[in-house]
Amino acid sequence: MSVFGGLGLVSYQSGKTLAEFELRQAQGEIARLADKVSELERMTAELRTVAETAKMREAELQRRYETEVPTAERKTLLALIDEQLGKGAKADRLHFLIAAASNEEKCDGKPVTKRFIVRTTGHDGGSVSVSFADGSLTVSAEGEPAVDDQGRILAWFNPSRRITLKTARLGRPPEQLPGTLPMQHALVVNGSEYRLSVVAGDRPGFVNVTADRCRFP
Repeated sequence: MSVFGGLGLVSYQSGKTLAEFELRQAQGEIARLADKVSELERMTAELRTVAETAKMREAELQRRYETEVPTAERKTLLALIDEQLGKGAKADRLHFLIAAASNEEKCDGKPVTKRFIVRTTGHDGGSVSVSFADGSLTVSAEGEPAVDDQGRILAWFNPSRRITLKTARLGRPPEQLPGTLPMQHALVVNGSEYRLSVVAGDRPGFVNVTADRCRFP
């Protein structure tokens, strides 16, 4: 009995030692996994911070882009200002004109409408221009001729195609403005601003141009 009792005690002690070893291994694994989880949580927090910082940076860049990079209209205006400065215009004069543009508009409120025939390769005769501002402003246009169903070229212009609007002021070279109808244009004549609106006429070959005189600047 004592022999068996001794063997049982040895087995018990061996089993206890093995269990304690496995427990320590498990505890070590748990600790290792806990450290890994902590490391992953730290990395996740860092990545979240980086992502938030990147989003804030993107928002700041977008804001700066929208405020500092000119749009198409602003780019055109800035180019025009640079052009005028390059021609010798005074900065204070340009500043005055731009500031004056914000003032309340004062126009006659009596627009005048006239019509003329658009020049084409098939028509270069009479009634191809009109004048405003007591003859100081002449308006005309050139266009592509219309074509009938058989492909024959007609005398009048095609109102769906591009035309070249021409405005001529006394003492200045004429301006040429390509575009499609309807068209708007503004220019200064004799110290007043004339706002032109050009639309297709009710008869083939004609356009109607309406001019409204406003204060300038």
